[in-house]
Parts: sequence; structure tokens; C-alpha cells
Amino acid sequence: MSLTNLPVIILVETQLSENLGAVARAMANFGLIDLRLVNPKVSTDDPKAVAMAVGADRILEKALVFSILSEAISDLTHVFATTAVIRQMVKKCYTPKACVTLVSQNPSWKVGFLFGPERTGLSNEDISLCSGVIHIPVQPDFSSLNLGQALVIVAYEYYLKKTEPKEQYLQIGESTPAPLEQVQYFLSNLEEKLDHTYFWRADYKKPIMWRNLKNIFTRMDLTEQEVRTLNGVLDFLSKKRET
Repeated sequence: MSLTNLPVIILVETQLSENLGAVARAMANFGLIDLRLVNPKVSTDDPKAVAMAVGADRILEKALVFSILSEAISDLTHVFATTAVIRQMVKKCYTPKACVTLVSQNPSWKVGFLFGPERTGLSNEDISLCSGVIHIPVQPDFSSLNLGQALVIVAYEYYLKKTEPKEQYLQIGESTPAPLEQVQYFLSNLEEKLDHTYFWRADYKKPIMWRNLKNIFTRMDLTEQEVRTLNGVLDFLSKKRET
């Protein structure tokens, strides 16, 4: 997988300053920097846009402004329109994930993601200039998304494909995972204490009960500090019982 060329974000006739700022912020969140505006109804230096950008105002400052869409996309090889509805037109439609996957398979492409005005969305004329359509699956009877929300979804899928982050991991800070030797020592300590207190009640119950207890602790990804704490708890409880 390769995503060497950053996609361009193109907004057509954006009407609300807050949405413009929200788009800039979302772009910064996901590593996008190229913003192009087609006949915008608001200014990139509007205080409301700058405030909503929350530190991403540099993207607003560097945004390019065009009078017509064809000029804004003239240097691109593929443009994908984000829209909820396609009227009387045959177009290939992709989920955001599928579109990003397609883009990643064609690293030579210079791609743009196109978003329309808040009130009306993209026109058929706008969509006719595009290679395909990104359709975000939403509840059919409430399909309208805020401009910033739509951008976040597309940009998020792009960033996932580009960075391929671990889907699951254990956050342990400055701690270190406990080696199995330490875990085994704790389990031996625990078994000894349970034997000493006649925890099992009946010997025939021990094998299954002890297996279940061991499974609890071995699936926990214990850190060294946690194992030391558990051993300390056992020692403290044992001393309390003896006294």
C-alpha cells in the first residue's frame, strides 16, 4: 500500500465560517494540508473560521481560492465527490474506505475529495466532473451530514490507510510487561496461600478451580509493578491471618 501524494480537499461555495474552520481542523487532525475553495461565501480570515480551526488556521491562510470548479481541479488526475444523493446520473460509488483503498492502489494519481455547499450539496454539473462518488453510509431518512463531519469520516479513512496503526495494543506507560517467570512465581505464591487456607474445600474441586484462576491472571497482560503489588497483597493477607 502506498499513499505518497496527499489528497486535496476542495470545498464548493462554503456558506458558514464555522464549517470552514471545522474542515481546517479536521484536515490538520489527519495530516492534510491542501485546501481549495471554489467561489466561497465566507472568508478564510473570518474570526469565526479561525476560532473553529483551533490552531489549524495556517491551512486557512494557505487555502487557494478559485472562481470555478474546473480550475480548482485542473492539475488533479482523479476527483471524488462526496454526496448523499446522485440525481439522474450513472457514477461509480464508493464507501470512504473503498475509495481510499482504490487511491492507495494507484500511487501515481493526484486525488481530490470534493464537498459541496451546506444547504444544497453538489450539483449534477459538479459531479459530472468527478471520477466517482464517495457515499457515506448513514440512516436513509436522515442522510444529511455537516460539512466538517463528512470531511472527518473521509480523512479518517485516508489516515488509517496511510499510517496502518495497530488495531489493538496495551498502554502501559513507563511500566514493563511482566516476564512469565514473575507471573509463575506469583501463581505459585497464590496456590500456596490458597492451599494453606483450605480454599478448595474439597480436593477434587481444585484442578478446575485452579485452572480457572490461572487463566484469569495469565490473560491480563500484567506488568512487573502489578505482579509485585499482587504478591504484596498475598503477603499482607497471610500476615493478617496469622495474627
